[in-house]
Amino acid sequence: HFLHNSLRALFLSLAVLLSLPMLAVEVEIDGLRYELVAKIKQATVIAKSSNVEYSGEVVIPESVEHEGTTYSVTSIGNEAFIRCYGLTSVTIGNSVTSIGDYAFDSCSGLTSVTIGNSVTSIGEEAFYNCSRLTSVTIPICVTNIGEAAFSGCSVLTSVTIPNSVKSIGNSAFQNCSGLTSVTIGNSVTSIGYATFYGCSGMTSVSIPNSVTSIGESAFEGCSGLTSVTIPNSVTSIG
Repeated sequence: HFLHNSLRALFLSLAVLLSLPMLAVEVEIDGLRYELVAKIKQATVIAKSSNVEYSGEVVIPESVEHEGTTYSVTSIGNEAFIRCYGLTSVTIGNSVTSIGDYAFDSCSGLTSVTIGNSVTSIGEEAFYNCSRLTSVTIPICVTNIGEAAFSGCSVLTSVTIPNSVKSIGNSAFQNCSGLTSVTIGNSVTSIGYATFYGCSGMTSVSIPNSVTSIGESAFEGCSGLTSVTIPNSVTSIG
């Protein structure tokens, strides 16, 4: 009786497993590694296998083909390019909607990033400590910039935060000491903790009427700051 029940449970489990579609498969196509989900025909760029790094110029396409099926490349996964010190430039296709946490963390050789127009979210520490990144254009679809997303980008000189952005994470531009110009879009409601901490090259900032609060240490260490415009909408300063 025990054996009969055990075999029955085993066959039921196998039947369930066989009836499930394959959730994902990992493949390498044209030098990039992807996680492919056949059911929705979407692809995510992921890290290469152990001890292998991306380097040079990388172009992330809008779609890839595998075994006769076309997959739309919709995201860059968490840690996909983390500590790829030899990476010099990245162009992100317009099909990508999200850049994952730590995606380009500590890519110290990265000098140029082109972000596609469909990206809505830039993850936590996505470009953390990209110390040679000189410029970045945040597209008008982005609604969220994650915590410490550009922290440590010490030679970044200017940033325009578009009107689509509603939230800027804590320390988002911390220690961007080369930052001289910042434009903050009129949908941002709060400037969080240490957002521009240590941005010693910044001389002026204009805070839009949408902002209601400025967090602790938001502009601490901004030793070059000579002019700040704070609107009547602001009710608290940390």
